[in-house]
Formats: sequence, structure tokens, C-alpha cells
Amino acid sequence: MSSIDIKTAQAQFKGATEAEMLSAMAQAYGCRLIYKYANDYGDKLTPTDYKVIMTPGDAQEQALFTSPYVHNLVLVYRDGRIVNEKV
Repeated sequence: MSSIDIKTAQAQFKGATEAEMLSAMAQAYGCRLIYKYANDYGDKLTPTDYKVIMTPGDAQEQALFTSPYVHNLVLVYRDGRIVNEKV
């Protein structure tokens, strides 16, 4: 799955809070991890996108860690729980 921008995710996976929206997104995709990050087209600090990871440690997750276009990476969802862990 490619990244989804935050505004699109909010519109598609409605929720009163970010936690509710992330839970709905995870359930819809059947994923285990969701990251939030800032991309190069913004200020590199303000989160702009979510990245859904199906299997921890897979190639997509490794690419996220090493991409020069990903900034301010934060793990926001892990295995049914909302977390807020800066990576």
C-alpha cells in the first residue's frame, strides 16, 4: 500500500478523534502498523501522510526508515493500540 495523505484519510476513515480514525483505517486495511510522517513537499516537520504497514520488518517498512523524503517519522498505531513513538 502506498502512503495516504492525512486529509484524505480523515475524509475516508471518519472519526471524532485521530485514534478512532486510525483504528478504522487499520481495520479497513487489516494492517499491523501505521506511521505518520512529514514529506519533502511540506515544511519537513508537520505530518502530511500516513503509511500503512502490513507486516512489521517488511521491505516497505525498511524503505520508510531509509527514505531521504521521509521526515519526523512517528509510529502511531501498533497491533490494535494507539501509540505515539518517535522513530
